[in-house]
Amino acid sequence: MNKYSSGIVKLIICLFFVSTVSLADPKYVQISNQKQTEYDQIVIYEFFWYGCPHCFNLEPTMDQIEADLGKDTILIKVPVSLRDTWQNHAKAYFTLKQMNLDDDLHVKLFEEIHINSQRLDTRDSLSQFVSNHGYNSKKFEELFDSFGTEIRMNKASRLAREYQISSVPTLVINGKYMTSGSYVSSYDELIDVVNLLVEKERQN
Repeated sequence: MNKYSSGIVKLIICLFFVSTVSLADPKYVQISNQKQTEYDQIVIYEFFWYGCPHCFNLEPTMDQIEADLGKDTILIKVPVSLRDTWQNHAKAYFTLKQMNLDDDLHVKLFEEIHINSQRLDTRDSLSQFVSNHGYNSKKFEELFDSFGTEIRMNKASRLAREYQISSVPTLVINGKYMTSGSYVSSYDELIDVVNLLVEKERQN
């Protein structure tokens, strides 16, 4: 084999190796050919659990992603109950959402759990948390066990099953693509991947 042929072989081997690494280490996966149809806008679903430290660490990145979204794109947070012990945290999010307190208390609830080491996994402890921040704990308790919260919980569970969510945090872009912090090397790269997938949907 001459030097030219040897060089070609080495190049082919190198390209094969790069291709294999790329396939083995994707930044996202396509989970469907059909986009979500519930909203006219492009939707980024963020599946999370308040007890998850990775979800807590991801929140500043999600805030940045949301702040930079165009008018054609929305971020929807979806608390999931992959275990029975997660249910009260999911109910807490939907209760805060109905009370229009999610903007104020969402991050504070994360911080209370992960910085102040408070479990906040019972209705009473969550109600006390709401009261400690000056809000109506009785209203919180009423909504916590309400039919409206149950409907929202069922919808979240349906979405989690539909997209086969098995861990958090997980992002699903417009029902077609899945990614998360475990797919990328940094949160900045995650932002780039989300922007790439949103732009792909704009082009479709």
